[in-house]
Amino acid sequence: MAPAREGPAVRLMRLWLGGTPLLMLAMAIFFGIAAAATGRWALLAVLVVLALVALALFEAQRRLLRRLYGGPERRGGQRS
Repeated sequence: MAPAREGPAVRLMRLWLGGTPLLMLAMAIFFGIAAAATGRWALLAVLVVLALVALALFEAQRRLLRRLYGGPERRGGQRS
């Protein structure tokens, strides 16, 4: 019996929940480099905190999605 495939709504939700924190992280790094280059150390500190929040949010959402929809072992796929 073949495993059930995820619908487009679930794939879109995974993309949205995974992509948003990664985009936050990328923007924090980009603007953090710009802040360090101009010597705005307070702004750099805020952006480091934002980057840490983005990483924590990514991990929390990854765990939530794994719990809701299961990992490869719950969907019937092979775990590498």
